[in-house]
Amino acid sequence: MLVNGTRKNDSKKRKTSAISFYTRELYTRLKRTKDSKQPGERREWHRFPLLATGVILFCTALSLDLYRLGAPSLWFDEAFSVELARQPLPLLWHIIFGPEPNMELYYLLLHYWLAFTAWLGFNPTEFIVRFPSAIFAALSAVAVFLLGRRFIGTGGGIVGSALYLLNDLQLTYAQQTRSYSLQLLLTCLAWYALLVAMTAESRQKRWWIGYIITSALAIYVHLFSILVLLAQVVAVGGLLLVGRRSEQVRRRIVAFGGSLLAIGALIIPMLLVSLQGAKTGWLPIPDLSDIVSLFITIGGQHRFYVVAFVACAGLTITSAAASYCLPLMRGKFECCAVGKLLLSYRRWQSITWVLFCWFLVPLIVSFVVSQGTTRLFSSRYLVVILPPLFLLVGLGIAMLRWRMIQLALALVVMLLAVSAVPFYYRNAQVEDWRSTTSWLEQHYQVGDGLVCYDNALEQGCQIATEYYLHAYPGQAHFTADAPGAFSWEKYGPARPAGPEEAVDPAALAAYGAKHPRLFFIVGRVPDDAAAARAHAAQQWLNNNYQFVDQIVTPTITIRLYITG
Repeated sequence: MLVNGTRKNDSKKRKTSAISFYTRELYTRLKRTKDSKQPGERREWHRFPLLATGVILFCTALSLDLYRLGAPSLWFDEAFSVELARQPLPLLWHIIFGPEPNMELYYLLLHYWLAFTAWLGFNPTEFIVRFPSAIFAALSAVAVFLLGRRFIGTGGGIVGSALYLLNDLQLTYAQQTRSYSLQLLLTCLAWYALLVAMTAESRQKRWWIGYIITSALAIYVHLFSILVLLAQVVAVGGLLLVGRRSEQVRRRIVAFGGSLLAIGALIIPMLLVSLQGAKTGWLPIPDLSDIVSLFITIGGQHRFYVVAFVACAGLTITSAAASYCLPLMRGKFECCAVGKLLLSYRRWQSITWVLFCWFLVPLIVSFVVSQGTTRLFSSRYLVVILPPLFLLVGLGIAMLRWRMIQLALALVVMLLAVSAVPFYYRNAQVEDWRSTTSWLEQHYQVGDGLVCYDNALEQGCQIATEYYLHAYPGQAHFTADAPGAFSWEKYGPARPAGPEEAVDPAALAAYGAKHPRLFFIVGRVPDDAAAARAHAAQQWLNNNYQFVDQIVTPTITIRLYITG
């Protein structure tokens, strides 16, 4: 029995020894395999968190952008975009390189998007026409993150991108059929390409090409992007004169100048037509209170949130400025704790200056220029300052040396941003053309006539009504002989038959003689004088025809008359 027990113990020892040997061998081989990987292979593995973060930000932004995307009615500017993009390509080309030069590239993209969705069998409903803007906005959130991650850090990039995608003003244009979300995407990419071209030691040529292309496209998407280009010139000029990267920038100044010349050459066609195209005189002359209103709009009317992000951005700018001024004091404060802390902020000086220029130059220049006849100061145009503003906030949080304070402050600012989001969805609808046009289609009978006032270029009552007649097709339609009828073929400042014909009793009488019933539509009346003319025309209709029914909203009134 003892012999058998000894044999069993020896057998167990040999098995244990064999297992240990093979375990050590397997560990050694795995370690060799890991050590034998090339640096590029290890970098591929470390790219996974970056890709995952980008995907999460994109999906979060897209979810916010798509939420209730088709719920609010299109307002006039959106309907204008759709109806213009629906025109045949030769007519569209004539208009955008003539009386309507701004947003040329966006109108062309929307034209082909509508053609594609029509080929698939979809009507141009609110969701369909706004969908490209939602995609562009979600991509711009990723671009903000990549910009912040590369030049600030991962944490600062995440905070900046998250605040950007939650922002009320950004969400407004992410859910509108206008060019602003595409403009934001292109300007973010242009800044990224410029900063990489200025700092990278390899593959600079492709970054300069990318900078030229994205900058030129951004200007073709919206003319206000020229002020962003001006901000880039100021930013590079400041880096050239002062800062830790002045020598690095000096070596690339020729390439930057050549890129500006290339951009200028590419945008000449648009600049030439913009000199004679539509103006912005409808905007008021701004004062200092309008700057305060702009920040309140950015904060979604949430004043605590405005104070929070302004304080964080101000902390960033103040700390960077102090770190720059500290060496000028000849070492008086460099040995103290505050001085050492400020000196550690010197690495943020260049990116703070760049973001500061991106934020401030369009704001100040548009404000100053708008004191004259050319008005540029508007929240819709200044949406381009959102990325640098929130990246400055992210940078301010990243500057803090204590991780717990960073997390706490980021959480507070993020919660304030989230609390402002419901305000946007409650107030997303600007004008309600959908319910009134639906009422019109329900009451329309074959042979009825439609008259719309005011059809001036800035108002476009018929444009917005026709959008819904096309998006939800029925029998109702405008006839070419309707008093004051709008025509894209005659689009321009000098139309032979002006919109005032729609309130002319003689024209109404001649039109009413051709139709058994008449819908009189009044929407977007610009001033009291026009409202008085519309009221007088309505009184004439009341006195001469039989009133049947009406629908009244804050924007549009439709009255139905029997003319016989």
